[in-house]
Amino acid sequence: MVKKVWILDDEWFTHELEEEIYTKHGIEYKVTRSESVKDDLETFGKDADGIVAQVGFPCGEEIISRLTKCKIIASSGVGFNHIDMKRATEKGIYVTNMADYCIGEVSDHTIALALVVARRLRAYNEQVRNGDWNPLDTLPIRRLQGRTVGLLGFGRIAKEVAKKFKVFGVHVIAHDKFVPKKAFVELGVESVSLDELLERSNILSLHVPLTGETEGMINYERLKQLEKGSIIINTCRGAIVMEDDLIRVMKERHLAGVGLDVLMEEPPKEDLELLHMDEVYVTPHSSYVSVESEYELRSRTSLNVIRAIEGEVPEFVLNDVKQRA
Repeated sequence: MVKKVWILDDEWFTHELEEEIYTKHGIEYKVTRSESVKDDLETFGKDADGIVAQVGFPCGEEIISRLTKCKIIASSGVGFNHIDMKRATEKGIYVTNMADYCIGEVSDHTIALALVVARRLRAYNEQVRNGDWNPLDTLPIRRLQGRTVGLLGFGRIAKEVAKKFKVFGVHVIAHDKFVPKKAFVELGVESVSLDELLERSNILSLHVPLTGETEGMINYERLKQLEKGSIIINTCRGAIVMEDDLIRVMKERHLAGVGLDVLMEEPPKEDLELLHMDEVYVTPHSSYVSVESEYELRSRTSLNVIRAIEGEVPEFVLNDVKQRA
């Protein structure tokens, strides 16, 4: 029988690359958007051999419980909190992501946001556009050299951020209880406790997955642990930060600025206060974007699904599947 791959995707509107790959391997595929997911589950999805779930497209109990032949649910990206890991594992289905994809793009975006915020580039640009020319009309701008950059999480992306930030002559510290001390030493990064990370960081950059433990962990109390005039950059997941608390500390002028590529709700409501604060810089969850990264993600995810369908162990398995269904 012809193998089937079901693509759950509200983000991309064309799938020529996937079509080329699946057709070459004799695999039938179908792309589904949110509005038709229930109907497509009945007519195609429940019998799929593999699923590709775009980050942000929920693949939960209501879908996984109906699957009859599925061997893999592949997150089309790094994040995987949109997939019901527990239910998939119970059914013997691999859950995978593309853990080493877009490391260069996200680390570059992190540095770019930090520089835009620290050097107040948008404020300067808007000033000039409005016909003014006053380089001293700013909040205090601090030299990067000699400052302390703190990384919450020390995975692949954070390590690349550390390498790139060091060029500016900063001291890099990080907190990640799951990473061995050797990894910190190899990159010349100081391993610290969470409290010490918050208390010492002049620029705090977030690089943790969204889990029950990390959701909402950057709350008012922890934000106030940061030194007055510090900067926060978030390119991981919006729900790591309590947005109401972030708004509160910004109104108190405790932080010098914030750079966000992710929000709790995406796209956000127009009246979200963060979008209208002068020292908050928001990009539309775009840190992963480049021509090269999109090609890499689509092609490697497709080939990883095919690997599982053909009975091989795929790359970047996230769950403990001891016995195939």
